[in-house]
Amino acid sequence: MKKIGILAGLLVVLFSCQGRPSSGSSSQTAENDSIKPYMYFNEEAHNLGKVIQGEKVSYAFIVENRGKSALQLKSVTASCGCTVAKYDEKPIAPGKSSPIEVVFNSAGKLGQQTKTVTVVSNAEPSTKILTINCEVVLPNKNSITE
Repeated sequence: MKKIGILAGLLVVLFSCQGRPSSGSSSQTAENDSIKPYMYFNEEAHNLGKVIQGEKVSYAFIVENRGKSALQLKSVTASCGCTVAKYDEKPIAPGKSSPIEVVFNSAGKLGQQTKTVTVVSNAEPSTKILTINCEVVLPNKNSITE
């Protein structure tokens, strides 16, 4: 009888704790999400076409803040040393946009290439991956003039 009383007491305690809203209730979470910045790209992948080996080519991805507070790009990192990403570190106001320039150096590369740039911000979701690809070809020896 004593065990049944203890078990019943534990069940009452467990069920009474579940009904209380926590400090991070779903209505507060939805409210916080509605004022967060939102990182939008009209294009997350770009094909640079054919690139002659040794050329440096670039493309500017445009990031737009479609949220209600300032978007801060925390880091923008390329997948390898042959690719560099340049961006403005100033916060992007709601409704505004800013370029992220991706420069690919094709020296020493040949054939199909795919490079990524990881963008981390204060938005939700906080990470986006941008991709560039191209085909690196050897220079045409007939086009070289002396």
